[in-house]
Amino acid sequence: MKRSIFIIVLIVCFSLSLFGQDVIERIEIEGNERVTTETILYYISLREADFYNKDLLIRDFKVLWSTGFFSNIKILSEDGTQGKIVRIIVEENPVISKIVYKTGKRLKQKDINEKLRENDDQVLVYSYYSPCKIQRIKETVRDLLEEKGLVGGDIKVELEKKGKNELEVIFLINEGSRMKVGEIVFEGDPELPDRILSTAVKENKPHGLLSWITGKHNFKKDKLDADLLSLKELLQEKGYMEAIIGEPRIEEIKKRSIFLKKQKMKKLIIPINAGEPYSVGRIAVEGNKIFNTAGIRDLIKLKEGEIFNAKSIEKSVEKIGELYNNLGYLYAQVVPVESLDPKKKLVNVTFNINEGEATYVRRLEIEGNTYTKDKVIRREILLTEGMRFSLALFKDSILRMRQLGLVELEGEPDIQPNPENPAELDIALHVKELQRNNVQFSAGYSQYEGTFLALSYSTANFLGAGETMEIATQYGKRVKNYSFGFSEPYIFDLPVTVGFNIYSRFSAYPQLFDQLSRGIDLQFSARVVGYWRTGIVYSYQYLILDEPSIEDDYYYSSYYNSSYYNSYYYGSYGYGSYNVSSVTPTIYKSTVDSPITPSRGTLYLASCKIAGGPFGGELSFIKPRFEFTHYQPTIGEQRFGIHLEYSFVKPYGGTDTPYWERFYLGGERSIRGFDIYTIGPRDDNNRNMGGVKSLVMNAEYIIPLGGPIYAILFADTGNAWSKKENISLKDLYLSSGLELRIFVPALRVPFRLIFAYNNRMIYSDDSHFAFRFAIGTTF
Repeated sequence: MKRSIFIIVLIVCFSLSLFGQDVIERIEIEGNERVTTETILYYISLREADFYNKDLLIRDFKVLWSTGFFSNIKILSEDGTQGKIVRIIVEENPVISKIVYKTGKRLKQKDINEKLRENDDQVLVYSYYSPCKIQRIKETVRDLLEEKGLVGGDIKVELEKKGKNELEVIFLINEGSRMKVGEIVFEGDPELPDRILSTAVKENKPHGLLSWITGKHNFKKDKLDADLLSLKELLQEKGYMEAIIGEPRIEEIKKRSIFLKKQKMKKLIIPINAGEPYSVGRIAVEGNKIFNTAGIRDLIKLKEGEIFNAKSIEKSVEKIGELYNNLGYLYAQVVPVESLDPKKKLVNVTFNINEGEATYVRRLEIEGNTYTKDKVIRREILLTEGMRFSLALFKDSILRMRQLGLVELEGEPDIQPNPENPAELDIALHVKELQRNNVQFSAGYSQYEGTFLALSYSTANFLGAGETMEIATQYGKRVKNYSFGFSEPYIFDLPVTVGFNIYSRFSAYPQLFDQLSRGIDLQFSARVVGYWRTGIVYSYQYLILDEPSIEDDYYYSSYYNSSYYNSYYYGSYGYGSYNVSSVTPTIYKSTVDSPITPSRGTLYLASCKIAGGPFGGELSFIKPRFEFTHYQPTIGEQRFGIHLEYSFVKPYGGTDTPYWERFYLGGERSIRGFDIYTIGPRDDNNRNMGGVKSLVMNAEYIIPLGGPIYAILFADTGNAWSKKENISLKDLYLSSGLELRIFVPALRVPFRLIFAYNNRMIYSDDSHFAFRFAIGTTF
């Protein structure tokens, strides 16, 4: 009974409280133009006929403010006839109609947009203006300026009204100046010399010629942590396992730049506590079953007792993993476990190996070749379906495919395990076909050909089967060439190449002689083993030699025809016609990855032209040639190339060396800063008599500038010597400088602008500086 009375009392009290509470008679919204009334009502929780609640009003205010639609919001309430009238008065934020970034030369608008996308802070056009968003953009721009080493910059924002309640936001960015790193000092007792420690600092390098060229001398505060981490890794590579890098101090100094201008720079002081170096303790190998422990230990670069080197651990893991991958164990894992012994200062290393299972090629697909036949590419692939996978054979296959010069790998090869059996691999090679047919009509100039007109048709992939064919005619001041050639790289589906070339060539060698040659070359070559190939070319030529039609005013035609010149220069051969029959055997190995744009690999070549003797003809001589070329990647897509070539010519059978078989160096195909055919032994009248032995060395550092344009730092040196002279490295012509190379895929050759400095002058009125235009490559 008492309980029932209590419940009744509660109900009565609750009813009386409701009876005294106001209800919302009406909700009025004022000031909105773009934002509809329905949108505002959607965001608030109060509704007409609900009970009036101040707490809900405060919450609705916060919700509306958080939308970013409004710059000002007022919520008022007043008594109505039947309850409370709630009035929501808003002032809308303007809409951003356009965002403009006015920057300098170093900071680009695309850099800002990419950074905003990365930080998810993009502001879209026709979104509502928000001071918070604008502030975040300013912070992003400021971070970008710091990344580029720009200090003292300033960012201002201007707002211009455009149309009704629309704003154009303009960021005025004063980039300031780039602060350079003038000096780096390592404090403490790091044991290692500063020149070694400074190699670990990749982004904040001290100002100098090299760091100026690479742009690494600018102070980048945001890159300091990465540099310190790299520094610690270097110390650990040298055995300092307990090395501690302190917080760097940054001071401002004045120092002269490489242009001798005194300016403010940053000085970085990096404290280092290197500790004592650790040595290598016990080395163990566990988990191996396929390969014996002794064989794996031979691949480990660490030796017990020597200073510990963390880099050697990485190299050892790479070598062991490569050993397993080459045998088909693609899932093999090599995990080095290091344990430190602080008392003895030793690092004990255990290489834990999980061999996994062998993998096999289930499917091999080539995609992207619409013209080149599959078999042309597949015959260069050393892996076939059903064969155990080998990483070494796969890499060799990719290299051989690229060496064809017909297709280029597009992206990384796609190697996917079969979901039902991970030991089976599906391999897809995505290729892009290179320019195969070239119909060309051109006019131009080069040192070798002079001014010329040329019409040619050539293909490196005739009928899609990999054959090469060329029909060409060239007519110019110094050349009149006509040729037809064809070669089949795989005869009877064997790696044997046969071909021929029929030609008629006229060449004018300025100040030397005119030569007309008509003949045929028969070619045969075959793969011996791996990348080694051997070949032989039989050549028959009918030569007509005449006095030079292109002369220099420096010489007199009477000199050409003098008995002294004829006897000294020509020997037993003068102007006239000759039959030359020769055989040239060649053996070579090439791992150079591309015949058009090489980036890595090595070429070894030895050949010897043998004329006369058992092969008939009127001339008897031998002409060996030895060649070495190497390309090495360096930083990013940059690479270094080196080329060495040594040749000599020697007559036999009691004859003299034909003067047209001698060596006349100079020009963009040998020593590029000098004029063609000007380098060689000279007589008392400074006339090039042609050498019987020659040595040429070329070096290039290739820097891609974007697209088909490359900048090349080069140095060429060499000379040709007479029979009486000895080869001397002190008697060399040197040309060095800068080359701009523009590669034209449709022509498969580059155009070149060469700026060179030559160490010697051929004639008294020559300059040490030279400018050349050329087509093709030096090596």
